Amino acid sequence: MRFLKIIICLAALNFANELKAENTFPVFTEQPIKISIPTNMPFYQHDKAFEVGSNVVYSVTGQIFTNAADGHIQTTAEGFSGKTDESTPWKTLTELLAAYQNGNQENEIRALYDDETSTNFLNMVYGSEQMKARFRTMTGSITGMQVIMGFDYSGAFLGEVRLNYKDGTYQEMPFYFVLKADRYKLSAFQDKNTNPMLTNIGLFLNKDRSQSLH
Repeated sequence: MRFLKIIICLAALNFANELKAENTFPVFTEQPIKISIPTNMPFYQHDKAFEVGSNVVYSVTGQIFTNAADGHIQTTAEGFSGKTDESTPWKTLTELLAAYQNGNQENEIRALYDDETSTNFLNMVYGSEQMKARFRTMTGSITGMQVIMGFDYSGAFLGEVRLNYKDGTYQEMPFYFVLKADRYKLSAFQDKNTNPMLTNIGLFLNKDRSQSLH
């Protein structure tokens, strides 16, 4: 009987490990979103064409994650296998975090980026041992990612993502993606013109946003 109990316990443990090892990603959907931001927000950038009363209102197509757990990016420690089909921006982002936590191997990072828009950026990052070391230190300090929102922008898809660091601090950073065939690739996109919308949304995301995104 004791032997049977051991077998059952081992089977249960293996089943639990299999569940833990399952790849999970934020659900990717797109729909119309309105972002309403008070114009008296500190450092607000004037954007007259979109101002409505005391707010600036932007209409975009994308998605928001009001529940932090829904936007959580799985780590390798949580069971991510390390590879996806890159069929959504969040799958590609999950691979990027894994690459960061796997020592920031150059070939793994380059494989996630779009060659057409990112070659110069990657050549700069990996152009010298000093730059490589700085990039590896910075990315190696990231312990987790949480997607806040994403939306279509200028031919790309922009994801606003919270990066959590080992020292307990965090930073919200945009990641750009371009769809190539059926894969979302990261892009070192640079907007040639300063866009108040991106500035205002970025500032706004550091504040309570739950009542102003719908």
